[in-house]
Amino acid sequence: MTPADAGRPAPAAPAVPAGGRAAAPSSTRRCRLPRLPRPEPRCEESSVPTTDPDRLVELLDHGECRDLLAGVRIGRLGFTCDALPAIQPVTFRLHGDRVVIPARAGSRMVPGTRGAVVAFQADAFDAETRTGWTVTVVGPARSVTDPVDVAALDGLPWPGALRPDRRYICVELGMVSGWRAVPDPAVAVVHPSPDGGRLRRAGHAG
Repeated sequence: MTPADAGRPAPAAPAVPAGGRAAAPSSTRRCRLPRLPRPEPRCEESSVPTTDPDRLVELLDHGECRDLLAGVRIGRLGFTCDALPAIQPVTFRLHGDRVVIPARAGSRMVPGTRGAVVAFQADAFDAETRTGWTVTVVGPARSVTDPVDVAALDGLPWPGALRPDRRYICVELGMVSGWRAVPDPAVAVVHPSPDGGRLRRAGHAG
């Protein structure tokens, strides 16, 4: 304390509450961060290059994905079995906004899909032309066991005889995405020349 401070009154002590402990002064200021708008999901390009120099990948819209799913009969169901991921090839039919999969009562797919969000995928590819498509569905699944509902799904065009202990697994079309591999029109295809000694590009002489 300096001589100049000797005549000044001492600062008042903070008031002590009934509990006998003084509250520490708060030095933290809280501020509310602005909430940024969530970006809308979108694709920047309708087609993107692949690892094949003469192929492009075209992104499919919802309607195209549905049409392709309606034209095939074999797919793959991804679910959880004993806390581990599992993938099962399945026969299926597209019925309205659901993928319908027949299953026997003792199948591991039944408990693995009950009340769960699962993944489903179907595709078709040509190894020689290196073209094809794939569609993926992610959505909630449920097991259909009611006799009336089972009888209604029995009317779908299933191949062969149905098992007496059958039930159905329905996967809702929640998130649907897909793509198609097609030839790139900007890349000329190389063909062998008729004499077998030279190569020439399609559309170019000589």
